[in-house]
Amino acid sequence: MSTTAIFVEKRNQVLCNVGLELISESKRLLDHNHKVIAIYLTSDIKDEEIVALSSAGADQIIIYQNDLFKVYDTAIYTKALEIIVKTYHFDCLLLGSTLLGRDLGPRLSARLHTGLTADATILAFETEDDDLRLLATRPALGGNLFATIICPKTKPQMATIRPGVFPVDFYENHQAELIYFNQELNVKSSVQVLNIEKTEKSHTDLTKAKLIVAGGRGVQNSFSTLKDIASLVGGELAASRAIVDQAIEPKDRLVGQTGTTVRPQVYLASGISGAIQHVSGMDKSELIIAINTDPEALIFDIADVSIISDANQVLPILKEELSHQHQHE
Repeated sequence: MSTTAIFVEKRNQVLCNVGLELISESKRLLDHNHKVIAIYLTSDIKDEEIVALSSAGADQIIIYQNDLFKVYDTAIYTKALEIIVKTYHFDCLLLGSTLLGRDLGPRLSARLHTGLTADATILAFETEDDDLRLLATRPALGGNLFATIICPKTKPQMATIRPGVFPVDFYENHQAELIYFNQELNVKSSVQVLNIEKTEKSHTDLTKAKLIVAGGRGVQNSFSTLKDIASLVGGELAASRAIVDQAIEPKDRLVGQTGTTVRPQVYLASGISGAIQHVSGMDKSELIIAINTDPEALIFDIADVSIISDANQVLPILKEELSHQHQHE
């Protein structure tokens, strides 16, 4: 039976959603002849996290508990995963393309002498002669095309996947087999963590926003209005690459290939042309509303509601109408 393992990331001792996303998507893509395995490194086993991993679709959960996992350390985590992978010989290994995953993935692939597809946005599997093959698709050549990459000659086949790309489907009454991994971890780190300070952000994580108001080059002088609209509807402000490059908005507002991948209930795109670099980060939104003067703009190819007009004129009208509604609530 072939196996696909997912590294379950924890940040500040809290389970990251990307692990659940990858478990759920792998479970959806693979049939009952394949096992989806969660690799759970933790200093403190939490029953609710075990339940979440099982409900997301994990067939097995490898639980490796050690006080060394309380704070992320590259050397310790790499060694721990290396030991597990060499013990169980997975066919595929997936990690989230987070800051931690981007640090851990390449180091681990080098230790295992296998390939790694970085920052993939699409997953697929195929079976050939009873062997499971991973097909990981990512933007290439500056986002102008998508490349599907395979690594059939070495195992595990590895990929890091962007957070927020896949939904999480929960399987009621699904019970995962728990495997407690107890091998001693003998590794000395050359890094000593003296203190951890959390950076306070002035806004909610874009990946959790249900409504996003985004602006591009076409509305570069109207971002104050966009901010007011986002505030009135209880949403978050986002921007295209052109806006971030001009320092109109910070990089943590960037949606797209080199920014954040989002899938809100509503995505309002104002003055955004629809280049693939931006679209790849928001095309899974439930409802896309686009405002652009160009009727041939690529953003209209994916928009559910298309408004062919100057967004700089439409946005003040929208703000006024929303303000009027708030006054009468």
